[in-house]
Amino acid sequence: MARSFPQSLLAAAVAVVVGGSALAQDTPLQEAVTLLRLNKQDEAVAKLREILTADPSNEDALRLYQSVSQDEWYLLMTTKGEIQQIAQSILEKAKVESKQRSRDEAAIAGLVATATAKDSEYGPRQSAINSLIANHGEFAVPALVAKLGDPDDNEGQIQAIYTLSQLRSAAVLPLLEVLKSSDALTVQNAAAALHQIGDLRAAPMMAFLVGDDRPNVSAIAKKFVAKHGVQGNAIDLMLGQARSYLQGEIPIGGFSEVVWQLEDGKLLATDVAPLLYPSELAKSVAATAVRIAPANVDARSMLAQANLGQASLIETSLASGDESLRALEPVAAELKIAALATGVDSLRSALEAGVRDGMAPVAIGAIQALERAESVDTIGQSTLLAALNSSDKRVKYAAADALVRASGGAAVPQQSQVVAVLADAVAEEAVRTIQVIGPTIDTANAVQASSGVRGIAVDASTGAVDGMRTLLINPNIDVVVINEILPDRLPEDVIGNLKKDPRHANTKVVIVAKDVEAAKTRFGESVGVVQAPLTGETLIAAVNTALEGVTSPAGARAEAYAQKASAALLAIAAQKGDIGGALPSLAKQLDRGDAVSVPAARALGLSGTAGELANLAAALSGGGSVELKTAAADAIGNILARLDSCPADVAAALITAVEGGGDVALRTAAAVALGKGKLDPQQRAELSKKLRKVAGSAPAAGEG
Repeated sequence: MARSFPQSLLAAAVAVVVGGSALAQDTPLQEAVTLLRLNKQDEAVAKLREILTADPSNEDALRLYQSVSQDEWYLLMTTKGEIQQIAQSILEKAKVESKQRSRDEAAIAGLVATATAKDSEYGPRQSAINSLIANHGEFAVPALVAKLGDPDDNEGQIQAIYTLSQLRSAAVLPLLEVLKSSDALTVQNAAAALHQIGDLRAAPMMAFLVGDDRPNVSAIAKKFVAKHGVQGNAIDLMLGQARSYLQGEIPIGGFSEVVWQLEDGKLLATDVAPLLYPSELAKSVAATAVRIAPANVDARSMLAQANLGQASLIETSLASGDESLRALEPVAAELKIAALATGVDSLRSALEAGVRDGMAPVAIGAIQALERAESVDTIGQSTLLAALNSSDKRVKYAAADALVRASGGAAVPQQSQVVAVLADAVAEEAVRTIQVIGPTIDTANAVQASSGVRGIAVDASTGAVDGMRTLLINPNIDVVVINEILPDRLPEDVIGNLKKDPRHANTKVVIVAKDVEAAKTRFGESVGVVQAPLTGETLIAAVNTALEGVTSPAGARAEAYAQKASAALLAIAAQKGDIGGALPSLAKQLDRGDAVSVPAARALGLSGTAGELANLAAALSGGGSVELKTAAADAIGNILARLDSCPADVAAALITAVEGGGDVALRTAAAVALGKGKLDPQQRAELSKKLRKVAGSAPAAGEG
């Protein structure tokens, strides 16, 4: 089957790692590929082992890489096992050699000199340009930019513009950075080169330069805008571009391993992990918008979104097992600080945009930031309140928790709704996160029907491209459900990307198909199949089947929801807030881990009624920790103090705890509870008799 999405985000690491084109040489690697295509996998492995045993140099590895096509590399890199491992080893060596060559400043300087010299003949000039295109790409731009700004070399300026136009898309992003230069001649010629290239990534900056006070610069920008029919103001165009980048929309051929910055008039490249490249571009464009319009809330909000989205991408990738980003772990904290610095208004807007655009990582990042940024005086106007209505339970759970934390549990705005959300969150024990990809009305209805089911969190995309972008920025997905017919790509494209991404190693796939048996034949045993049309019931059943016997992060995520909700409800109760709507849910959590059950017990002690005593007594008598039992005893005592009588079974549980020996703090709490309860006089007298102790000498060693 032909691969229809060869430069997807997750395949980008292979496509952009090494430059150059296939040389069609009869190399050992080409032989291995041929054997693999003939289904002679063992022989292909043997041939690849020969290559590895020979310990090829970086230069040899680059030659091997260039001896096969990108499609053949795709075949090698997606064949699981030893073949993939050996191919990766060759690729890493080739990458080192390619990087050294592509960034060879001396080689670039010589080629640029030939390409821009006044007396160069056409042949040598074009040969130099071809070499710059094939071997150096965007890394040739800084040397060419130096020519753009040389007022004493008119011919060099013209030839540099021509050479940049031949580099085409590779030159666009560094040239856009050059437009920020304070040198008028450099900006003018960079704009001219961008006009010649005609890449619409330049549209926002060109729209901005239309109003430039340098006539030549403005004239070029106006021609670009007119030629391409660019509509709208520059800031809106920049924000739209940043939003597209943040959602993973990179044009084909637009990937790179670096981002460019202009520092002290010089273009500098910084290496960026392929996974973070789109969000890094979003940050860059948003930062430009903020520089141009610092008072624009939408611009500052977009910068906050980009920082929060990238922080989330780093953290979730690490949590999902991607160790390639481990060195960036401390950077995530810096990104969050940068987002906080944009202001409360921009964070509120970022949350609103995250909910609206279905970017849960951005929304949750904004919620966590607002938890710190909002105060008791401002919380009532926060977009956290609107987030309580999100259809994504991850978002509304986080919003409810943040509202309690920001208000300290006192005078929580929309308290009854917050308590209701927390009551759901505290009961979560296994939230299965589902990504549905399908364009049909049946699919949309199934998603809506299943979204309200406890233990299920569903996100939906109508097409493969949008779905793959979502999977890229949010790897915390347990099951991907894909319609067999998609409007833009094939299901195999989505499945292929999942297999290449180590963060999705545990993600299961289910196909929605009209012909179940045909789908099983097409997609293989590792993929589940559910009968079309999809319904809420069949969606949940398919998910449960796919995850049967599978250990996934769902339990850990659910426990985190429950822990935060339990603590939040305790905080409200401690401030004498009404948590009556959550009492039944809290009472059912006393058999869970201490992080959930202990705060739940304490909250019940502050706000509980006679209806929760049985659950607390069961916790007191159960197999939980001493801390839980002590909290349960304290809670029972607080409730009994508010009642006119003490149920016999509750009194019996307390008496057993007091008489049981062991932990003094637990026995003391049980005794205090009995003291608070309205026991009948005879019952209390019998209890006192049982507890009577003579303060005599301690028994000698060995005596009973």
